[in-house]
Amino acid sequence: KSSLPSSSKQSYPAGHQRQQQLHDAIVQNLMIELGLPLSLVERPEFIKFISAVAPKFSITSRRTLRRTTIPNLYNKMNDLLKQFCSTAQYISLTLDIWSDRRARSFFSITGHAIIDTQFKSYVLCFLPLNESHSSEKLLGHYELIINEFQIQNKLCRIITDNASNNIKAFEDLIIPGFESYFYGEDENYNDSNLSDSNDSGDDSYDNSTMPVTTTTQETLNIVKDSFDNLASSSELRLPCFAHTLQLVVKDGLEEAICIKQIIAKVSKIAKLAHSSTIFAENLEAIGAIQKVLEIPSAQLNLMLTELKRKDLCLGTRDTTMLHEFVSLLVLIGEATTVTQAQNSPSISLVGPSIISIYYDLINEQNNITFTTTLCNALLSSLVARFGGLFKALNIEIDSTIHKKGTYDLYGDPIFLVAAFLDAKFKLKWITESSLSEEKKIDACAKIKSLVFDHCVVLRNVVPDVNVAVTQDETIEIISDSRIKRKGLFSYLENDIKKRKVIDPFQYIHDEISLFAEDVDNDSLLVFRKSSIYKTLSRLAVKVLCVSATSAPVERVFSQSGFLMRQHRASMSNTTLQMLTMLKCNSHLQ
Repeated sequence: KSSLPSSSKQSYPAGHQRQQQLHDAIVQNLMIELGLPLSLVERPEFIKFISAVAPKFSITSRRTLRRTTIPNLYNKMNDLLKQFCSTAQYISLTLDIWSDRRARSFFSITGHAIIDTQFKSYVLCFLPLNESHSSEKLLGHYELIINEFQIQNKLCRIITDNASNNIKAFEDLIIPGFESYFYGEDENYNDSNLSDSNDSGDDSYDNSTMPVTTTTQETLNIVKDSFDNLASSSELRLPCFAHTLQLVVKDGLEEAICIKQIIAKVSKIAKLAHSSTIFAENLEAIGAIQKVLEIPSAQLNLMLTELKRKDLCLGTRDTTMLHEFVSLLVLIGEATTVTQAQNSPSISLVGPSIISIYYDLINEQNNITFTTTLCNALLSSLVARFGGLFKALNIEIDSTIHKKGTYDLYGDPIFLVAAFLDAKFKLKWITESSLSEEKKIDACAKIKSLVFDHCVVLRNVVPDVNVAVTQDETIEIISDSRIKRKGLFSYLENDIKKRKVIDPFQYIHDEISLFAEDVDNDSLLVFRKSSIYKTLSRLAVKVLCVSATSAPVERVFSQSGFLMRQHRASMSNTTLQMLTMLKCNSHLQ
């Protein structure tokens, strides 16, 4: 049977509104949202409960839920995902691998886009990996998904952690539009590649008022120059910022042996809260170093002495080292947290965060006594892993430091452009930094230039030759006119002949300058004033949809882990896959 009557009383007829409402509520709210098992419908207690609150309701059987209800909901959700991908102009991805309690592995991809100024994030797949996690397998699954959702030409960036299989799988992927720079020169290449044939057809960018008195070839040269300027940093994959920061901390701790001993002591102190009721009451279940440091040393040591744990007492040197340790890592901790925010720009936080952390560590060198080794190790690792960003800003760094795999990836212009498009930062993170005045000027100019290049490449427009009138053509037209006649204001006509060649993209320069000078510092300013910042807002849709970290896909795994609890360990791969997708995409509309 497909349903279980909740009582001997007359049931709702098939298709009854109340029957459907209760059925949907049980499936959506209890099984998908709360993660209760499908076997709930077979529990005598649940059947009695339904019989009491809705005697006419017929409970759907577990078999029907598993074979029909859940698959139907999954198919509807998948159709909505395809609609989302079709609507989005640009999409960024995060991806990773997860293993459940039974050591079954799953591969997941999340998609992120900005649609109608709203940040949208959904899970595109949660696939079982039945074989090895090789880079070839990961790339195969990736290509399967982007082909299914037809987003090959919409991708901005993909974010992964620094696992070797992720690096190898996606290191050769190129941002759509830059393939010709990496797959060999095309002997038949011509300027038609720079036309507006790939333009979205969006008429909201009215160029009718823009002066275009220059030759078509000159315009094409500007567009090609912008392509060339950006082509050197066109890798599609970027590393997870939070994971890279964690590696910096790991590098620092490996070099600072003495601080590891103090941290181990604090860890043991914190664990006492779980083994001693008296200690737990006094410390209110402390669980972090900051909490320990909030307790006066004399009071803490007295409590430890009473518990006969003098070996854990903190001396003056220990306390000083802990304070220095916290001071060195506090900005790294803050950056790790803020860049994992949802429904707001996060890629724009990377550049400003790294610059703040770098100069803070340099300043701390003059304030610390016992953690100099840790500080130096953190600085070295920061340069080794994020050196590309420092190089892009022409910041002098130690050239002898061995580069890590992420060094060049953080030289991607997206980190500079994204910070500018986030009105919270614009150029302030440069002008208010510890850079010299000369370097500040150079950095600001470079950022504006990169924004300009991105805008030109994004527009990829050749002015209409029927509208564009070159200087030479103008003079020729005037020369071919009828016999010259006297005019009352002939000097005004002469201005036409003297007309100067105007940059066809001057409107972009003007827009950039206007945005930089806007006093509004709302992160979403570029969207709120899209009627003013037409080109920049379009660029922001592409750039700001990129996630700084792989946190979105890791949240998928936490939800799946919630569903795969011990009492549900027998759940099949397919059921777990569908329930995870339905739970994570419950906000999909």
